Amino acid sequence: MCIAAPAQIMEINDNVAIVDFGGVRQQAKLDLVEDVEVGRYVLVHSGYAIEVLTEQAAKESLEAWDELLKILDEEEQS
Repeated sequence: MCIAAPAQIMEINDNVAIVDFGGVRQQAKLDLVEDVEVGRYVLVHSGYAIEVLTEQAAKESLEAWDELLKILDEEEQS
């Protein structure tokens, strides 16, 4: 199974962005996307931004991730 996670672009240097996954930052290559700028959200998979998200899509995706992590945490504590 492949999972892409939403992240916000914090910096862009050449064709590599520093993206933020809720406090965790890492590099993501921008070879596969266009029209990126600091502040936008992208889906990141295997170190590559694979899709630029609208603000609404990013919000929905982040809410879904938060819910999933909450459920997993509750199951782990049971």
